[in-house]
Amino acid sequence: MTLKLKIWILLEICLLSVVGAAVMAPPWADPNLNPCAKEPRGWQLLFWPSDGKCYKIFQVGHPCPEGMELSPATSRTGKELYAECRCPPKHALSTVDGKCYQLFTLGPCLEGYYFGPDNIYKNNVTTSSQQIGACKKIPTCPNANSIFWIKGEKCYQKLTKGPCPKGQLLTVDHNEIPVCACNKRKELEMFRGADDKCYQHFTRGPCKEKGTLFLPDQTCDCHDFLPHHHRETNKCYELGTIGPCNKGEMFTILPKTSTGGCVCRNSNIRYKNNNSCHRPFTQGPCEQGEILLNSTTCIHQPCQRGELYYPSDGKCYRIGSGGPCDKGKIISFDFKTRPSVDGVSYNGVCACGKRNCEGEIECDKSKGLTRYGDKCFKLYSQGPCAKGAWLVPRREGRELLTENELNGAMCECISGNVRRVRMIGNVHLTECLPQTALLAEFLNNNFTQNKLNY
Repeated sequence: MTLKLKIWILLEICLLSVVGAAVMAPPWADPNLNPCAKEPRGWQLLFWPSDGKCYKIFQVGHPCPEGMELSPATSRTGKELYAECRCPPKHALSTVDGKCYQLFTLGPCLEGYYFGPDNIYKNNVTTSSQQIGACKKIPTCPNANSIFWIKGEKCYQKLTKGPCPKGQLLTVDHNEIPVCACNKRKELEMFRGADDKCYQHFTRGPCKEKGTLFLPDQTCDCHDFLPHHHRETNKCYELGTIGPCNKGEMFTILPKTSTGGCVCRNSNIRYKNNNSCHRPFTQGPCEQGEILLNSTTCIHQPCQRGELYYPSDGKCYRIGSGGPCDKGKIISFDFKTRPSVDGVSYNGVCACGKRNCEGEIECDKSKGLTRYGDKCFKLYSQGPCAKGAWLVPRREGRELLTENELNGAMCECISGNVRRVRMIGNVHLTECLPQTALLAEFLNNNFTQNKLNY
């Protein structure tokens, strides 16, 4: 952010206070508070009492210590103006050496640590505040090929898009600090597209032609030997996306054929071979006034206004009532359903009526623990989840690998892994596999089959 832009933003904020036709000038433009306001372009200057001189607002360095910027601050009464030295935006003050360092970098820390936000300091004189920073250990991920993104406190596979903007991939810098980058380092060479930006393999990346993916040879193409290939359209699509599929479906690897195809998203069902998949207890493909009960049945929506349908006993209960729920729980909305995507849900679930239900296990959140079943596990660890999956906070709209209303967390495929369900005997086994492993398995199976045919 340039100095001029910061000044204009501050002016815009001050000018928003409009009374009739008059506007309120910023405090530092008042000569009674700021002697420098009398100077030409004085609204850009601040008075520094130590030497009696005027300095440009937000100037970094002298008269402030190196790395700090000159900032205006009003007293709590609003009758006095002060010139303060504070750290620039996205920086914080280290209490160890009194210097400013950029947040989420190595800063003054040792290798294996990063400089992160700690507490905020406020004085008793002015209305300003100062972000304090501290050295924090970079957490490790359960998967050795994953990186802990310290800004979002979540693990992602290395050299995937993860939390990065388009054209950058997640990696670490020379200090082992997680960064989004597309630099000249050797590990990123094979991910660089023709536009000189970096993209994850087997994604749309820089590809403009629909049905092509960015491949390891740095081209945009589609081949029928890839598991991303869709036979019906003869195009390739990213796994785990809607691809060529209909509403409520996703494109993934079909367990029976090990080829790409469309399946219902988790918790959705297909009604009588309908082309789309729908959330149970919404209208879905049913007639007006009906809700989808299961894959073969639509029923009349039986509940009155303010009530929800409880599937276990097929009755309606008032929202907030105890209904059939255990002690301490009440009938509540199914917050896993997304009304804007799935439609209005009439599904009632039992949820805690207060912060903690009677007999519910409490986990120490300060240590990053969360409840799953009757035990506490660390978030973003494998915990009780399948290989390639981890525990994440339960949030609306996430794809669940398991269903348990009591859990504060759920199992989700690690970013970059693909969910696959296959049958072993009569049991459905859910796996989360890296795309590279799926591709190797697919090519190996095809090679073996071709060899047998030969």
